[in-house]
Amino acid sequence: MKNRIRLYSILVALFLLPFLCATASADTVQGVETQITANNSSQSNPDIYGECIVWQDDRNGYYDPYVYEPNWDIYMYDLSSSTETQITTSESNQSRPAIYGDRIVWTDDRNGNYDIYMYNISTSTETQITTNGSNQSDPEIYGDQIVWTDDRNRNYDVYMYNISTSTETQITTNESNQRGPAIYGDRIVWTDERNGNEEYIVDTYMYNLSTSTETQITEDGGYLEYGPSIYGDRVVYMSEIAGDFVWTYDLSTSELTFIAFDAWSPDIYGDRIVWMYGMGFSDIYMYDLSTSREIQITSDEAHQGAPVIYGDRIVWEDDRNENSDIYMFTLSSAELTPLSEMTALREYVESTYKCHVKTKTGLATLLDRSKSFHEKSEDAKAVSMLKSFIHLADKMKDCGQISADEADYMVKEAKEIIYQIQAQQE
Repeated sequence: MKNRIRLYSILVALFLLPFLCATASADTVQGVETQITANNSSQSNPDIYGECIVWQDDRNGYYDPYVYEPNWDIYMYDLSSSTETQITTSESNQSRPAIYGDRIVWTDDRNGNYDIYMYNISTSTETQITTNGSNQSDPEIYGDQIVWTDDRNRNYDVYMYNISTSTETQITTNESNQRGPAIYGDRIVWTDERNGNEEYIVDTYMYNLSTSTETQITEDGGYLEYGPSIYGDRVVYMSEIAGDFVWTYDLSTSELTFIAFDAWSPDIYGDRIVWMYGMGFSDIYMYDLSTSREIQITSDEAHQGAPVIYGDRIVWEDDRNENSDIYMFTLSSAELTPLSEMTALREYVESTYKCHVKTKTGLATLLDRSKSFHEKSEDAKAVSMLKSFIHLADKMKDCGQISADEADYMVKEAKEIIYQIQAQQE
């Protein structure tokens, strides 16, 4: 199967290359663009979860005509309150933040090597996650699990830390390099050099925490410039096969799908994939898997890069102001689909609010069934599942298992999805 994937990838790349060397064309997008930072220093490497955007910021660095000593810190912007907060104050460098729920993780060099640190927004507490004297960098977080790249074994490995149990686990043990991990649920993916031999070849591998099994996902025979991203059953990654390509691989169907050429730094949320198109003057693009539609997000003659997506919001670094700022684009309701909205609502149910586990499972199951029915064009059943979801949310509010604000939000979102489904039928 892997050899077929590799051959298919190469053939597709060679076939599409003549048609894709010109500037890509895409649909225009409806929505609102917002500049998040206005400081004249550099802000880069953003991440977003819910209402919070985080990034690394060098406004506290030292500058004169001859010397630049950066002092990267982590900052956060809360969209709900329109407030900016400095998260780290150490005079060393904190970089490449990632956020999930009320936790922010980053790479930190205050101890003379790279360590992983974490900040809890709810309690305003900072915690050092790694204490090994080697380097740990580029963390990602999902739920209670933090993963990162680690060189303590004189090669790069993937490690994981469980916040609830305070336990550290080595995920990869191969003597080659494994790095750039991403995590979603019980799955961790990374780029892996074990098949390089005399060539520099990097493949994508996955580890399932529930089954303790490792699987090779792709075998493209090319250099994966950026580590993979994962959401649900889909892994998106960049490969170099006669050019820079973005692909998505469906774990449930083993289907490989070409997304874009001359594309870098992909990220995925639900049915939407975002990436940076081109180098130098670059733009942000989005592809909606549910509609097979490619959409151009930015069109300024500047560098826009490092895009990330959460729900209907896309965030990136942007140098149109002669320094790097953080920008955000919020997709209009016209760009949203029932499937994407179901995905976002399920993410909220699963990860954002607190309730009894059986209540959470019941709500998530109804959304999963509704999504499955809608994917099969059985929209009457999909709507029925959403109405059951609304009924359960209201019932849980009445008995105090869900707060009124949480229940009202979920009911409002479910009703909007029902409206979208019914509008498509007209």
